[in-house]
Amino acid sequence: MNKADKIFIGIVIVCAVLSYVPLLLSDFMNRDRKKEVVVSFKNDVILEVDLNKNGIYTVDGTLGPVDVEVQDEAVRVEKETSPYHLCSIQGWVSQPNRPIICLPNNIVVEIKASDSGSDVDTVIQ
Repeated sequence: MNKADKIFIGIVIVCAVLSYVPLLLSDFMNRDRKKEVVVSFKNDVILEVDLNKNGIYTVDGTLGPVDVEVQDEAVRVEKETSPYHLCSIQGWVSQPNRPIICLPNNIVVEIKASDSGSDVDTVIQ
């Protein structure tokens, strides 16, 4: 291994570490915001639940019912009807903007963070 190889390895390591900075900033920015679970069917919102309310909620998908479980400020698809059960395999999600996508059922489950103190909607033209 010559000097150029060591420099290349160092650059790759630095780039890999720096690629996590946006994720850390996103987590830091969303820490104090109110979080809710939003379930969509074919781009239409069919369920909105506060992330602090534990429970199992059933929504209808294309292939049948989909059970969405909210527990300990995390969400997952517990049970669903699809050929390979890819929605259930995705597991628990506890961070905003990391959706659970169930294409066979046309269901998207995501956590959205909103400002708890601001209800102002601004449009700039």
